[in-house]
Amino acid sequence: MLGIYIHIPYCRTLCPYCDFVKVRTKTTVPEAFTDALCSEIDAYDGPVDAQSVFFGGGTPSLVPPAQLERILGALHNQFTFHDPEITLEANPDDVTDELVQAWKDLGINRISMGVQSFDERVLRYLGRRHDVGGAERACEIIARHFDSWNLDLIFGAKPIGAWEATLQRAVEINPPHIAAYGLTYEPGTPFEKRMDDAVDPDTSLELYKELERILADYDHYEISNFAKPGRASRHNLVYWNNGEYAGFGTGAYSYLDGVRARNHSSLEHYLEVPGEKEEALTLTRAEEKVETMIQYMRLHEGIPRADYETRFGCAIEADYGVALDALVARGLVECTSTHIRPTSEGFYLNNEIGLELLSAVLPE
Repeated sequence: MLGIYIHIPYCRTLCPYCDFVKVRTKTTVPEAFTDALCSEIDAYDGPVDAQSVFFGGGTPSLVPPAQLERILGALHNQFTFHDPEITLEANPDDVTDELVQAWKDLGINRISMGVQSFDERVLRYLGRRHDVGGAERACEIIARHFDSWNLDLIFGAKPIGAWEATLQRAVEINPPHIAAYGLTYEPGTPFEKRMDDAVDPDTSLELYKELERILADYDHYEISNFAKPGRASRHNLVYWNNGEYAGFGTGAYSYLDGVRARNHSSLEHYLEVPGEKEEALTLTRAEEKVETMIQYMRLHEGIPRADYETRFGCAIEADYGVALDALVARGLVECTSTHIRPTSEGFYLNNEIGLELLSAVLPE
């Protein structure tokens, strides 16, 4: 079944490290954007069975509840949902009891909150608009209303030594899901000029190992994701299983019927022609195979042999036997009778797994 991604590009402040499609707004999301978004959804013509919706951004918590209701209504008119996980990304500064209750009343059943750090110095470095007190209050409110929610964290920001205390505070708050990502200094962002601040690979690995150690009571089910039992992100598993997804909004990606397409990232263009594609690529069978393998190798459980055989009509070794032998010899992958999965070292050097698999891509 499909995952559905909705990209809301508006933010009150533009974080200097973020390279997502975004624009600044002083208020809430304009009605004109919701008009365009609903128009794009209304024009959708593709598979309709869906298991998840993810409102990402940008800052989806800036969308007024009345507009969220319109968007969800448009989705329900087009798609058949099967016990869906419906996630909304939120900024701590936007969270109030009244707003959170409104989200819940609309059928949103999971919140992903961008806290990033519980250290004031790190928040200032990252250019976040909330402070530690606001983040803690927001966590308290979300936890009262939702059984399923995620806490986003970033490691590698200055000062580096604040990371352990942030993790300890996160464990005390005890969210059902934590996602943690290394800070990147992306081209075209203000942080590109701070490239000299970036931690070296060895330091980044030590911060990552600290993450694993302190979150030992969580299931480390994906490279950057930790969950309590039953709280893994169903929407993100669509990506990691290389499943199909429909994307709506500026710059949103879709992957349907073997075609990966991207909406125009220009807000002006999107408002004029909602849903028009900026790029589209039809994947070959070999590309679909290798992307499936690479995505599954981000998961602790790896790829079930039976899933690969059902999807592609052959055993994994028939396509990747030599590459897998090399990865096993390097200690990055282990093979069982039912699964091919990354080792702990394979989590640390996951890019190496991808490169080895890519070297084995067969010509069509």
